[in-house]
Amino acid sequence: MAETSEFLTSTTPCARASDNSAASRTAKPTSPWDYVALVLFLLVACAAVLAGPLISTPLLRRIPDGWSWHAYYVGRSAVPDPNTGTFGELSPGTYERSMVIDGPGTVPGSIKIVDDYVIQDPLARKTIWRYTVYPSVDPATGMRAEPDYRGQYFVFPRNVQRTTYVLRQSYLKGVPMAFVEEDAIEGVPAYVFQYVGRGEYTESYAGSADYPGTAVAPGQEIKCADDQFYLRLWVEPLTGEVVKMNEGCESGDYVYDIATGKQLAPVLVWAGQTEGSDVLTRVSRVRDERLRILIANHLPLGLAVLAIALGVAILINRRFRA
Repeated sequence: MAETSEFLTSTTPCARASDNSAASRTAKPTSPWDYVALVLFLLVACAAVLAGPLISTPLLRRIPDGWSWHAYYVGRSAVPDPNTGTFGELSPGTYERSMVIDGPGTVPGSIKIVDDYVIQDPLARKTIWRYTVYPSVDPATGMRAEPDYRGQYFVFPRNVQRTTYVLRQSYLKGVPMAFVEEDAIEGVPAYVFQYVGRGEYTESYAGSADYPGTAVAPGQEIKCADDQFYLRLWVEPLTGEVVKMNEGCESGDYVYDIATGKQLAPVLVWAGQTEGSDVLTRVSRVRDERLRILIANHLPLGLAVLAIALGVAILINRRFRA
């Protein structure tokens, strides 16, 4: 009798309808939109994982492929009068500075930079000073790669801090650039670094193809008189790029006897500051680079948040459908 009752219960139309209703509640067909949402979730999640190494790393490298730096501005200079042996009146001079990548450096993993600096007399149409060096630089940090110069920077790094950086580039031989204040150039934030003191750069007066140079005997050096050499740099802190500079030795460079400190002969008075269109051009480039870095810094996090939002949306959608 019990078996008959169980058979009737399980085979009646009401029982079958109840079973079908329960099955439909627990196994609804999957919507095509579920697959679309799942694919989007996986794509965004993969993009969040890959965005760091593929996008952020190249941009955060201090000297990326194709990098260069140029400055062209008007300064002041004076050379010694051959008759009196003293400096004449300061006259306008054109100052041109360029740094470009020129293949691999001498140290594995480094790059070679052509760092060229020239001062010309536009009235006499001649070069009055020129110095070109070919340093090996770590492109990731902007530091000098040669073992003798470890810890010294060719250019300021990314994410500049309010501290002192030892700079070695062109005629600068390990100059400590100290942070002094914050500023802004055409709306672009800048950290100001400064050095005032001894400026010895004998090698920079060796001469070039278009400039005879200044002969120096053993035991002699060329430096700025009274240790009045100055260098002031405005550095955009995120990119590490210099947007403005002010440098010079207005007390004059002289040949000195190293042992006695005696001043022997005048060489050059010089001073220059980037301004006008040169600064505006550099500010425009730095502003673009700054934007790219900001996007690269925040893109992985943004994609991760989007992936999480998609995942939560999928779960909520399936729960409501159930």
